[in-house]
Amino acid sequence: MTLWQRVQRVVLVILLGPSIAWAAAGVAKVQGTNVGSKITGTVSFQDTRGGVKLSVQLANVPPGTHGFHIHEFGSCEEQGKAAGGHYNPRGVPHGFVPKDGLKRAHAGDLGNIMADPQGNASLEAVIPGVSLSGSKYAVGGRAVIVHEKADDFGQPVGNAGGRIGCGLIVITGR
Repeated sequence: MTLWQRVQRVVLVILLGPSIAWAAAGVAKVQGTNVGSKITGTVSFQDTRGGVKLSVQLANVPPGTHGFHIHEFGSCEEQGKAAGGHYNPRGVPHGFVPKDGLKRAHAGDLGNIMADPQGNASLEAVIPGVSLSGSKYAVGGRAVIVHEKADDFGQPVGNAGGRIGCGLIVITGR
């Protein structure tokens, strides 16, 4: 990196604040959790001033509505069960974090994703107050889970059933 590039970066930090100049990017490569499953996809993460932005593209998902959450551990072993429960650092009830916020929903409560008749699903969302790294609510190193059924927002975890897709959230850069 040249001296001029370093000066430009310092000016960006001063003018925009460290959250923009040093924002992390990440990705989770989703695969089916069952033998023979053809579920695949990508979840892209980008830190923003408003929280972490997710861009989800999935294929070969059974048509219909599926719970979609961030879980506490970065493991997809044991058909996704090793990912643990929903990421819930505050110990709050289950909800829909983009709408309810971190005081009234688990940090990993993303609600549902809808797969069309061809098995394609997409979602764009911002999780307010959450980041990929360096905060109390960091999701880097955790896992995203696609559930077999819809999240009905019941307590304690939404009754979305088994885990049919899983991907580890990896920080890829800034």
